[in-house]
Amino acid sequence: MKRPNQQAPAHLSRTFTGTYRLTGRVVEFDNAKTPFLKLRLSDCEGDRIAMLNLAKTHVPERIGHLDFVTASGVKCLSGQFLLDEFRKATREEVHSLDTLQSLPRVYAPAPAVFDQLVKTVQSLQSEHLRSFLTRVLERKDRIEAFLNAPASVTYHHAYPGGLLEHSLNVANNAVAMLRLNEPAMQRLMQETCFVAGLLHDIGKTYTYDSKGKPNAAWKLCSHDAFTLEACAYGLAYLDQHEPDIAMTLRHIWTCASPGARYGQPAAMTLARYIRDADGQSAMTDNQQRAFRSKSQWGFSRIGQNVFWRPQLAHSLTP
Repeated sequence: MKRPNQQAPAHLSRTFTGTYRLTGRVVEFDNAKTPFLKLRLSDCEGDRIAMLNLAKTHVPERIGHLDFVTASGVKCLSGQFLLDEFRKATREEVHSLDTLQSLPRVYAPAPAVFDQLVKTVQSLQSEHLRSFLTRVLERKDRIEAFLNAPASVTYHHAYPGGLLEHSLNVANNAVAMLRLNEPAMQRLMQETCFVAGLLHDIGKTYTYDSKGKPNAAWKLCSHDAFTLEACAYGLAYLDQHEPDIAMTLRHIWTCASPGARYGQPAAMTLARYIRDADGQSAMTDNQQRAFRSKSQWGFSRIGQNVFWRPQLAHSLTP
C-alpha cells in the first residue's frame, strides 16, 4: 500500500510517490504558454490530479489507458500534484500493491459497493485466492466492464454497477448459508464459496462494453459460456497452487441447475448455496422494483413475474 512521505517543505502539504492506473491525460498550457500534461492517476482509494511540466520532464512513450505508472512529486496547497517523475511501473512495484489496489474507484457507479468489494477481498486469508482474483479482476480488458455493467438489460439489477452489486449479494449470502448450515466448514472453503459467488456472472463482462452497453456477444452467446474463459488465467495459477480449489470453482460454475439442459449434477453443497443465493438476489431486486411506484401491498407485475405482498394491520419496526 502506498504511504505518502510526510517530510515536506512548509509551503507544501507533503511529497508523495506511488503506483497507480493512468485513467486520463490532456495537454494544458499555463499563462506563460508552458506545456503541461494533466494526468489522472487512479486506484481503489480515489484519484490524484497531477501536472507534468513537458519542458522539463521526459514522458515515456507507449503508456496507455489503464497502464500501471509510478509517479512522484509534491502536493501543492491547491490540491494538485506537481510531478518530478512519471514512468511505467516495474513488475516489482505492481506486485507490491495490495489485492485490487489498482482498481480505479472513479469507474464505480456505486462507490459504497465498490469499497465493500475491495475491503472484503483484501480481508481474505488465502493468499492464493487473492492472487487468483488479481489475475481475473485486474485485467485491463475486464476492469471497466466489471464495474460498470448491469446484471441484466431488463431483468434484475438492470443499471450501471448492477453486476457488481448482484455479485457481492450472491457471494455474501452464499457464505451466510454455508456458515448457518455447516458452521464447522474450513475457512478456505468459506472463502472459496465467496469467490465462486463473486465471479458466478463474470462471463457477462464479455457481453457488455467498457461503459456497460450490450455488445454483439450479448446477442450471439450465452454469458455462461464465457465464465471459464474470463477466469482462465487465474485458474491456471490455482492449478499450480490449489488444484482442488480450482476444480471446485469449475464445478460450481458449470454444474447443472434444475431444468438445465447441460451440466453435471451438483456434487457439493457450495454449488447449491450459490445457485439459491443467485435466485434470491434476483427475486429481491425484482420485488423491490415491482412495488417501487405502487402500493406497498397487493399484487404487482414485472414482465411475466407476479409478486404479492400481504396487507398487514399492525407492522412491527424491524
